[in-house]
Amino acid sequence: MSKAWMIAIVDDDAAVREALFDFLQVENLPARAFAAAADFLADPAIASFACVITDIRMPDIDGLELQRRLRARGSAMPVIFITSTSEEATRVRAMRGGAIAFLTKPFDDEALLGILRTVLGGRP
Repeated sequence: MSKAWMIAIVDDDAAVREALFDFLQVENLPARAFAAAADFLADPAIASFACVITDIRMPDIDGLELQRRLRARGSAMPVIFITSTSEEATRVRAMRGGAIAFLTKPFDDEALLGILRTVLGGRP
């Protein structure tokens, strides 16, 4: 598969990170997982990712700050938030910042796949 298919998962919760990674692998979607936003931002291959799936609440650099830093770099990389927070102000802030989706846990697998199909041009 081309590098444009790679999906980044950024979440400090190992169980969530691994579950998302496994889910994407089952769906034949290549992904790389990062335990911290700083690790993702420092990755030399960051431009090769088709999108990023991230949480809102993480230590050091939270998901909203990750999104802000991507935009500050000129990146239009789609951001999908999967989070336990249901605060409307946070959702609005994420969407105004350019997020393409804000899913609350537990989320529907098919909803995520639909969003990814849009991001990836109709695939998988």
